[in-house]
Amino acid sequence: MSDAFVPDVVPALLERLQAWQAGAATLEDLVQDLTALGLEEGAVVQALIQAVHASLAPRPSHAVRPSADDWRAELMACRARVWPAPDPAGLLVGQNLLILTDGQQGTVVREQGARPLPSSVAASLMLLCQTIIMAQHAVDAQELGQLQRQRIASNSTSLSEIEPVD
Repeated sequence: MSDAFVPDVVPALLERLQAWQAGAATLEDLVQDLTALGLEEGAVVQALIQAVHASLAPRPSHAVRPSADDWRAELMACRARVWPAPDPAGLLVGQNLLILTDGQQGTVVREQGARPLPSSVAASLMLLCQTIIMAQHAVDAQELGQLQRQRIASNSTSLSEIEPVD
């Protein structure tokens, strides 16, 4: 994390996260708070990851973990957000989970708890966030190009129907 000033929003974000886990807020409330952060505020997400780790209760060793197929399906259904620089961070949001990562550390948060991620997994999930964003931009650019071509074609047709002024 850079030495840049981190606004004191981390306790409020942690409180919102805990409210979601307690059923007093929705996941979308939490996501809205996180996505309201500016692109240069990745340090806030990094500080939130650390705050979540500091507040984690020990997990029983028999805790139920999703199968590899279920985990993959959850990841593939996620929405993503990236805070690029100077403090990179990523967010993945699924139907019932939230993943925060900065490429070195991360956490998976569910209604029933949270768990830290190994650094190798945190790095992979940061790449997944970036890939989802790049893919979305590519799709948006392709759709924009198609809309521009349609507009040009429709303008050409309508312009050809205009009678010249003599």
